[in-house]
Amino acid sequence: MDPQILLRPAEAGQVLGLSLRVLRRLAASGHLVTVRTLGGHRRYRADDIAAFQRWLGRQAQPHR
Repeated sequence: MDPQILLRPAEAGQVLGLSLRVLRRLAASGHLVTVRTLGGHRRYRADDIAAFQRWLGRQAQPHR
């Protein structure tokens, strides 16, 4: 994903397979960084979403 691309919450949720509520919790806890538009809307950077997706993939793999 291009790091300059900003995703809407619904788009980020679709990529990660998470609900909007979970995305907001992750942002509030500091696990995901949000960018605010001039209108105050939340956006997620594509590179942050891709990195979090990789982290989720590692967490889902069984430990050896």
